[in-house]
Amino acid sequence: MGGCLLNKTVLVVDDDPNVGLLISAVLKKYNYNVVTLHSGEEVFNFLSGSKPDLILMDLRMPGLDGYALCKNIRANPDTHDIPIVILSGVSEVEAKVSTIELGADDFITKPFDVGELRARINRIIKRKTTDVSLNPLTRLPGSPAIEEEVTRRLAAGASFAFAYIDADNFKAYNDVYGYAKGDSVIKRIAALVADTAKIRSGPDYFLGHIGGDDFILITAPDKIESAAHTIAEEFDRQILSFYTDEDRGKGYITTLDRNNRTRNFPIMSLTIAVIIPRGVIKHYAKIVETAAELKRYAKDLRDRKGSIFIKDRRL
Repeated sequence: MGGCLLNKTVLVVDDDPNVGLLISAVLKKYNYNVVTLHSGEEVFNFLSGSKPDLILMDLRMPGLDGYALCKNIRANPDTHDIPIVILSGVSEVEAKVSTIELGADDFITKPFDVGELRARINRIIKRKTTDVSLNPLTRLPGSPAIEEEVTRRLAAGASFAFAYIDADNFKAYNDVYGYAKGDSVIKRIAALVADTAKIRSGPDYFLGHIGGDDFILITAPDKIESAAHTIAEEFDRQILSFYTDEDRGKGYITTLDRNNRTRNFPIMSLTIAVIIPRGVIKHYAKIVETAAELKRYAKDLRDRKGSIFIKDRRL
């Protein structure tokens, strides 16, 4: 399993202190935060004030066993979405089925391989993080996943291009054509960027949806110009079908601006602002800030027609 997930907290619940010590030693080596507890009662006290990223629990414990603990965690609105992995010496199929029916995400039988244990924990936490942050409209990773991806690449010292993609005059389109048509445009942008990335960006790309009409494409520096040009040209061709014949003929729509003044708004276009982070940029927030500044500059360029791709030459 490639990479580890930084600063994620795993709660280990086992009445055998040696198991807790072993798991703690393994996971801490991969930058997990680990909390070890020994009974179901301790777990409830802990969860009343903290929320781990995953719970790894033994099935057979004195008092409140793993079955009851799993059921109670899933029944509590504050904890129902925490991933649970059962770690047990019981290997019967019935035990696995019962715990999965109660809401467990995985079942690992003792004795276990520490490498496999880490890989499974990593996979479940990563899947959960991705599911939570997916944009509900496009099903693309949202802001938390975008930040994590950029931070991972920065930490690895990887060279990459960061493209901020924003639709121009989208609000006016929404006001005139309605939110259902606006959502269709957002989905079309997502599909266009995804299709282009698959063809132009090579295998190591990442596509995210910040929200609204703002998207992020991360790819290799030598791939970004080709991808950006294709996205811009294809969008200008495809967006025309989202307007009526009359509006296409005029080249604009008329509606109120943010100051309640009547204005003509051109056919939608894309502004694509690209930066390639160098040594001076070491944080995600600075990358987004720099890309947003470049995007604003590009939007204000006079006499521009259609979608535009602009690259920061200062870096």
